[in-house]
Amino acid sequence: MQRYFQISCHILMTSAFFALALTGRLDLPAIVVFAVGLGVSCYRSIQGLKPPLSAQGAFLLSCVYIVFFFVDMTMLSRSFITACIHLVLYLQLAKLYQEKTDKDYLYLIILSFLQLLAASSLTIDMSFAATLFLFLVALVSTLMSFDMYRSERKNTMQSEEVVMQVSGMSLWATVWIILTAVVLFLLIPRVGTGYFTRAAVQSLLVSGYNDTVQLGEIGQVKLSNAVVMHARQISGSPFGISKWRGIALDHFDGHNWAKTDRKRSTVYSSVDYEFPIRPVVKASATARYEILLEPLATNTLFGPYQVRLVSGRLQLLEHDNDDSVYLRFPAARRIKYEVLSEIPDRSARMPAGSAATSDIPDKTRSRYLQLPRGMDPRITDLASKITAAEKSAFENASLVESYLKRNYKYTLDLSWKPGPQPLSTFLFESKAGHCEYFASSMAILLRAAGIPTRIVNGFLKGEYNPVSGDYIVRQSDAHSWVEVYIPGRGWMDFDPTPPDPNYTEVNLAMQLLHYLDAVERVWNSYIIVYDLSSQLQLFRSAQETVQSVQTALSARSDQWLNQGMYFSSRFYVWMSVLFKTAIFRVLVVALVLGAAAFRYRRTLRTYWQIWRIRRSGGTANEDIVELLFYRAAHLAERRSTTRLPAETWREWIFGLPDPHRRSILTKALFVFEKAKYGRMPVSASDFALLEEAIRELK
Repeated sequence: MQRYFQISCHILMTSAFFALALTGRLDLPAIVVFAVGLGVSCYRSIQGLKPPLSAQGAFLLSCVYIVFFFVDMTMLSRSFITACIHLVLYLQLAKLYQEKTDKDYLYLIILSFLQLLAASSLTIDMSFAATLFLFLVALVSTLMSFDMYRSERKNTMQSEEVVMQVSGMSLWATVWIILTAVVLFLLIPRVGTGYFTRAAVQSLLVSGYNDTVQLGEIGQVKLSNAVVMHARQISGSPFGISKWRGIALDHFDGHNWAKTDRKRSTVYSSVDYEFPIRPVVKASATARYEILLEPLATNTLFGPYQVRLVSGRLQLLEHDNDDSVYLRFPAARRIKYEVLSEIPDRSARMPAGSAATSDIPDKTRSRYLQLPRGMDPRITDLASKITAAEKSAFENASLVESYLKRNYKYTLDLSWKPGPQPLSTFLFESKAGHCEYFASSMAILLRAAGIPTRIVNGFLKGEYNPVSGDYIVRQSDAHSWVEVYIPGRGWMDFDPTPPDPNYTEVNLAMQLLHYLDAVERVWNSYIIVYDLSSQLQLFRSAQETVQSVQTALSARSDQWLNQGMYFSSRFYVWMSVLFKTAIFRVLVVALVLGAAAFRYRRTLRTYWQIWRIRRSGGTANEDIVELLFYRAAHLAERRSTTRLPAETWREWIFGLPDPHRRSILTKALFVFEKAKYGRMPVSASDFALLEEAIRELK
């Protein structure tokens, strides 16, 4: 029992250490040192070796570590929390390698609990749930075996008393764990991040989504595969979502995009936590999406197309004149919200020449026709060449879009140097780049042609997960495109970037990741993001749903019963009349004969072919030969021994006692093997030989 208790105690410490290591906040040297120390200690316990460290030696080492603790906190880790975690790990290792009393084992259990508590404060990942379950199982096993070990050592209790005490302790431990977990789940609101990580959250995006963007930043962001958000359509007619719109920028200095109008309007929520952004123009062309957004280094909220309404338990929202929506402050946790977006009607685009450039407002001209100083004149010449036909703004935008898609290549590997004018290098030298260069080129080319544009940063639609029914949007889906002002229609989006040639097909590994992502989404949506009010609202909604279902069932139960009795009586009368008609009997006989013919269709087909061969001749196929041979063998078997399952036909025939029957079946066997195994055609003489064998055996 002592060895079992020690192994169980090591499993308990391992589960707590795994929970702490999986947070990603523990440095590699600490992980390696503690893992090796824990493994060596477990090996020594299994082998029954004595502890190498005395209590006095452990005390002296602890005194030395106090000095190291201050060095670790001020110079190495530079964090009080990390230094305390290192201290807990050291104390646990020191206790493992010294001579232990019952109190020392209790200290080991407490230190393991402190590790688990630290892990719960540092992470909200779903992996913590698995390590917590392993820790609880190991904790109950350790406490039970610890009590049994103490009882064996004292040898003062009978076996029945030990069983009763251990059973009671395990029962009460399980009950208290479950009750405590339920109470904590109901009372503690989920804040969306670990307690100690709220003040120093590591954002997913470090650049590319601020008020200023430098060419090349999104290309760096797209190299990461981290998940940015999950999105799911709630209502509205299904449509092909293509992008998640973020921030719009209008000023370009040759290297950077920025906003000239940084003014934002505050949006206040209603009682139902709804934030109206702009009124909906066409209610039939709307769709609602639910979005679970990871902590980002931006306060921009993302949504498809033109966001009209945001709902969710958020703080104050803001929006600007470029139709972008923001949080008042960047969120240091996961946030869950819904957006109501209006889908632009692409089929109702204006025909060519229906609106002149003179219809562009002066405010739009002054802001969205800006060109960088010292711009390469070749860019203006290229814009004039593409739009030489002087068509409408929409047609010219489509021409520039198709020109860039057709003549330039998409790549994330920018082997060329941008130089003092990156757009000129891209357009006239390298002719390969990522979305920022394509979008910037189109925006500047159209501005050179007198058409207002702005660049938009956001994300592509992402990877659709059929398991959870939502889109998985990653950093690699970061994207830039162009919005063009079309007189009479307003802003319309265009995307000059060609498709990525390195598209990966969905394989088995990705399908398994879809299941894992679906489970993690449930964890984040219903365990992490929901606060206490959301939980209570969920319970109230469930209660109201159950009550409404009960009311509806009780109101309609009598109606359903009466309708059932009415239809059953009518059905009985109708069937009684039907049974008495001759047509019904004929149909029943026809159905039975048809079912039998279908069931034995292969045998009937074979008999039909035999009849045709007898009348008009011809060759027999394998089915006919098999049927005739089996019939001959069955006739010969009546007065002989039955063929065993392990016997071949040749072994059984050569073992027949009657030489006459053996001779007849040998000839038939030759035809059978010729057709079945030799795949050779059966002649009319072979068919006659089989029928002759049947007649002689009869």
